[in-house]
Amino acid sequence: MLQMPSPSKRYRVCLLEDDVAVSDALRLSLERQGYEVTSFGSASDFLVRGQVDTYDCLVVDQHLPLLSGLELVELLRRRAYSKPAVLIWGQPVAHLLPRIRRAAINETLTKPLSPENLVAAVLRAISCPGDSELRT
Repeated sequence: MLQMPSPSKRYRVCLLEDDVAVSDALRLSLERQGYEVTSFGSASDFLVRGQVDTYDCLVVDQHLPLLSGLELVELLRRRAYSKPAVLIWGQPVAHLLPRIRRAAINETLTKPLSPENLVAAVLRAISCPGDSELRT
């Protein structure tokens, strides 16, 4: 059974979502569970200002401007970034699943998503970062 984050360690989550209302709702859901959340509206903002290695988990929307969520995670993996990642998308796209697996994305969530599902996915990703079984 998964446990909520330890009170002695406040996990840092990076949220990349270009829809401000969705980003605010997701950020609030995670913060209510004790996560420290930093939000970015695009992959380029994150890469320029994000201090990439300081986060315990990435939560990335697939449909970001210029560089998709999957493309961002692929880029980070090529740079040896090994922290867990959760991908959010509006519609599952079957032809992307092999790339998602190769990018070692821990889980995918389909919009609209409940706050509970998001929190549970982040908790699983942080608790079992090496878990190679993709959850969709």
